[in-house]
Amino acid sequence: MESIWQKRVKTAVERSLDTKVFAAFNTNVDVVVHMDDDNVQRILADSDVSLADVATLDVDAIDVVRDKNQFVSVLKDCLGKGKSFHIVLEAMELLDWLESVFPQRRETMGGQAGIIANQMAALGADSTVYTSLLAPKQAGMFFPEVRTPVIDEGVCLEPIHNAARVDDKVKINWIFEYKKDLKLDFAGETVVTPRANRVILATRPAGVYMGFQGELVNHLSELGQQINVAFMAGYHYAPSDPEAQQKYLNTTVDSLKQLKAANEHLRMHYEYVPMSDQDAEKNVLAAIAQEIQSFGINENEIKRVLKGFGYDAECQAIEEHERAYCLYEGTLRLMEALPFERIQLHNLGYYILVLKKPYAAHPEAVRDACLFASSVNAIKARDGGYVSQELVKDAADIDLSGIGYDQLQGFAKELMEHGVEVPESFLNDGILDRGDHYVLLVPAHVIPNPVSTVGMGDTISSSSYACEFCLSSAIAK
Repeated sequence: MESIWQKRVKTAVERSLDTKVFAAFNTNVDVVVHMDDDNVQRILADSDVSLADVATLDVDAIDVVRDKNQFVSVLKDCLGKGKSFHIVLEAMELLDWLESVFPQRRETMGGQAGIIANQMAALGADSTVYTSLLAPKQAGMFFPEVRTPVIDEGVCLEPIHNAARVDDKVKINWIFEYKKDLKLDFAGETVVTPRANRVILATRPAGVYMGFQGELVNHLSELGQQINVAFMAGYHYAPSDPEAQQKYLNTTVDSLKQLKAANEHLRMHYEYVPMSDQDAEKNVLAAIAQEIQSFGINENEIKRVLKGFGYDAECQAIEEHERAYCLYEGTLRLMEALPFERIQLHNLGYYILVLKKPYAAHPEAVRDACLFASSVNAIKARDGGYVSQELVKDAADIDLSGIGYDQLQGFAKELMEHGVEVPESFLNDGILDRGDHYVLLVPAHVIPNPVSTVGMGDTISSSSYACEFCLSSAIAK
């Protein structure tokens, strides 16, 4: 079994992304901090921080960060559970405090659209991005090959470095990364990180808008003709006020329709980011799922979405014993609630995909594209930064994780225990026809102590979906 999958990896790493990729809307500057015990001690040395007060907080009830103790509560909880987390910083006055507490930091491109645009360019794709804020500092973080749409008697795709706007503000997000088995002393309480992950503390400056603006709104069908695969991100910024939210969603859905109006083959993907308002989140997902084909989410995030849609049993099953079978069941429930054609769940060591039939690509192409994405992500975890097309080939010599193979076997066994006929070929090909849908389980690479975890989900989803389009186009020809 392992040798067959490794042979596929060796083929996958030779792929190239000969396609036109578009990303929108959220870009920002990431300030990255690598957590260690010295950082924790600097936080605790602040007289405004009280671990006694932190202990009284219900961390699950903190929807935005308004003070230092809430920040410590969220950070400590995530470190102890090894979970990925995204939360908004409402108290902007804490930005100066963060700079003083974390002197060892680095600035890099942030935001799903920004990360995806650069990574696609690094892999050789024709990469275009659109964002509402494009200050010179932000524009300078894009690869020079990345372009952005401007209006000049129609839509022109211009080098993004030439399109910066000096009056625009900069959106800054703080990223706190941590390694596995990191020991941290919280005033005598030792917190050990069970896995590598990161916590994102996001800001929302004035002027940021997760949608198309200006003259471009009237030229979206023309823009859509110039791209093949679109990665739409930032809808988690939708307003909570019912009237403002409905107006935003109406505009959003209309813009998605316009993008596809003159290009019926345009494929669109949305990568999940949690919203603080769960009711608003349900409305946003239900609206965009009408027009976007593909959805990406991880093993922690799916629990929140399942609970929001009332699938408490599926959520509890994942909480109690996270494994491929219950994650598949949860993914299937999401597809029943939301009309996505493709849902990709990425977990440590394997990916689960559910494809609604009839699906636009062959399941084999989807699987092989996931192996390409795993290879890209493995090199990103090993080296950090963006992965070039040439460097992807290094992954041919990196074994897929035993986690994935174990999950393949466990998944097949559990399906059969539930009366599902599973052919012997499943362990070798990872594809199962369930009548109205396909389910795929794809083993993935795991790099111990990754250099970086920021943007891994975005990298996996964008690399796999763009590669899937290329493979499908090649088959169609």
